[in-house]
Formats: sequence, structure tokens, C-alpha cells
Amino acid sequence: MSINNKGQLEIGVTTMVLIVFILLLLFSLILYFRFTYLELEETKSILLDQKYNSLLSVIIGLPEFRCSRGGVESECFDEVKLQAFERTRENNKEYYRNLFGTVKNIWIDLPGNDLIIYGSTTSSGAVYSVPVSLYNPVTREYRIGILKIKGDL
Repeated sequence: MSINNKGQLEIGVTTMVLIVFILLLLFSLILYFRFTYLELEETKSILLDQKYNSLLSVIIGLPEFRCSRGGVESECFDEVKLQAFERTRENNKEYYRNLFGTVKNIWIDLPGNDLIIYGSTTSSGAVYSVPVSLYNPVTREYRIGILKIKGDL
């Protein structure tokens, strides 16, 4: 074997080692970024859950919806106030847009019908819900419903 062939062989081996090293580096970078992306998606999901669950608590506490008897508020929604809320919302669009943020839809799911509080019914997204008690002061009856929020995924 001549000196020229030995040099070419060593250049070939060095090139192969560099190619293998670069492939290993690329493979490890792909794995790293994939796991980082999955972790970010999980964090996003946790933050959205916290955001919408806290918004559910805020909505439950709004005086616009709370029922009261004799000036004392109780842990329920007033159906008459909910039905009249559309006018209140139209008069204060900016306030409720800031309060509800990126929420696409808020409604109370009742057997037989839904009370739409905010947004459109055709939107898509994740649904967060909590059971609520509804009081109708006209009929003096209580019903059970599910307060639902549809937000970002």
C-alpha cells in the first residue's frame, strides 16, 4: 500500500467518524426538542386548566348572576337575572370582553334547553364545567344545571 492510499484511507475514516458524530448529534437534538415540545404542551394544558377553572369561580361569584332573597346572596344563580343579562352585556361589552378574555362561549346546560350567557354556540375548543344551582324567583323553584365554558385548546 502506498503512502497516497494510506492518506486517502485515513481521510475516509475521518470523514465517516465525522458523519456518524453529526448524525448522533442531530438525533439527540431531535429527541431533546421533541421532549421539550411535549413538556411545553403539558404546561400549556395545565395553565389553561387553571385559568378557566379560576374563571368559573369568578363567574359563579358575579353579582349579575347571583340569587338573593331579602338582600342576602346565596350560592345559586338567578334565572331571571341570567335571562336579562344579554341587555347588560350589550351595554357593557368592553367590560365583559376584558373579564371573560379569550373565552369563546359561556352557557348553562339545563335539561331541555341551554341558557347562553356569552359568545357563540358554533365555536370549538375545550369545555370546562361545574355544577350550579339555579333559582327561579317567579316560580320559587330550584333546578340543577352545569355552567360550561368553552375556551382555547
